[in-house]
Amino acid sequence: MRKHFFKLGTAAAMVIALSACGSKAPRPSSELALTSSALKNAELAGAREHAPLEFRAARQRQIEADEAMKAGKFSKARYLTVEARADAELARAAADAQKARLELKRTQDNLQGLRRELVPVSKSQ
Repeated sequence: MRKHFFKLGTAAAMVIALSACGSKAPRPSSELALTSSALKNAELAGAREHAPLEFRAARQRQIEADEAMKAGKFSKARYLTVEARADAELARAAADAQKARLELKRTQDNLQGLRRELVPVSKSQ
């Protein structure tokens, strides 16, 4: 009887051990690639200059994801890559918005200058 329980216990322990190995999260390779791409897009959009805080946050999360990958913590790495990609997309959008604000300001300044030039001409006629 004891032999039977021992064999059953050993089999159960092996099943648990094997299932624990099988449940390890897969490497988030595609997520890392998407994050790198999002960071490059943000940088090309001028995020380093126009949205430095958001860009820095994205870079920091990417670094943390890389460290988690090296440590074999794939679930944590996947989570961090998703955050890094979201931060990178936010940085790109913030940079685009800042560039649009700057362009609007430049256009408004040009219009003001044209108005100043036109006012004396129209008053003298």
